[in-house]
Amino acid sequence: MTFLKKKLRIIADENMPKVAELFSTFGDVTLVDGRSLTNKQVQDADVLLVRSVTKVNRALLQDSMVKFVGTATIGVDHIDQSYLIDHGIDFASAPGCNANAVADYVISSLCYLHSNKGVDWLSSEIGVIGFGNVGQVVHSRLKRVGCDLVVYDPYKREEGDVSFVSLDRVMQCDIICLHAPLTLSGEYPTYHMVNDVMLSQLSSGASIISAGRGGVIDEKALLKRYDELDSQLNLIFDVWEGEPDISRETLSIVDVATPHIAGYSKQGREIGTLMIFEAFVKYFNLSVSNNFKDCISKGFISSIVCIEDERNLDVVSKVVNSIYDVMHDDSYMRSVYKGRKQDAKSFDVLRKNYVERDEFNTCRVNNKNFFTELGFSGRIV
Repeated sequence: MTFLKKKLRIIADENMPKVAELFSTFGDVTLVDGRSLTNKQVQDADVLLVRSVTKVNRALLQDSMVKFVGTATIGVDHIDQSYLIDHGIDFASAPGCNANAVADYVISSLCYLHSNKGVDWLSSEIGVIGFGNVGQVVHSRLKRVGCDLVVYDPYKREEGDVSFVSLDRVMQCDIICLHAPLTLSGEYPTYHMVNDVMLSQLSSGASIISAGRGGVIDEKALLKRYDELDSQLNLIFDVWEGEPDISRETLSIVDVATPHIAGYSKQGREIGTLMIFEAFVKYFNLSVSNNFKDCISKGFISSIVCIEDERNLDVVSKVVNSIYDVMHDDSYMRSVYKGRKQDAKSFDVLRKNYVERDEFNTCRVNNKNFFTELGFSGRIV
């Protein structure tokens, strides 16, 4: 254990749940607006804790005292890791913290497609783009309930019952789930990976659920393909090119629009903060006496009794929507954007004031294996 000679100076995004509760034992925590954070604000800080809206690079950190940077997110495209390494700054992220939440979002979106578009997703071929923490959870849940799936991820090798195919092949699926990170370089950059050539593979009536990173889809090319197919595409977008200043034209064609909140479950965000807290404790060689895992919230609805056929998609939609209905978030976003000109401000206001939802795993469904496989908690005893 290290006894700190002084309290650490900690700058933290105000939208990180439980951050003051966890970190204040070891330092003075100052909460800030992560989007507008400046170099001047971090000059005297020892620790910087952010989310995806903060670009952590030379411009932000130059000549600062920062020794440790933590991002409570799975994505790290907002972090200049080369700069951190070159300047001896330790770094931690929270891989997998919101994987369950995003998988819940996908399943709620599938239920929307069934209820509003007549899509039988249990019998559809589903393509998953990106097989990281989120893609793996989405694939695992849908595979367990009997869905037919294929996967594109050039960085992964064949494993188990996962069927890896080309990107062209995935684009021919009935439903496409996008979970790729945004990368601008490397052997397989993902920026505008889903371009006009890839979009030409889409069939009329296909569905896209985009819940990875904005910019992976070329939205101008998507608009063109949407017109070519006479609007016969089902589009569910949580991430957008150019966030927070998103395209109103893209917004006008999507069926479900949400402001980059697919991973914003109460439990997932708390786990993200806890993961970087554990890395912080390890880096500074600190000792903690409390079991901070107890800070993860319980669900509001702890159990559901279902007496109907568990594989009936109408029944599935009712159970899923009782915990999370993606259309609530769509309605709220559209009401905020209606007639507004301050798009960028609106987007961040929606995220900052988001009413966090519970994860499926906080709720039990009685003796229904289908729901357990779909991500709900185990059986009621």
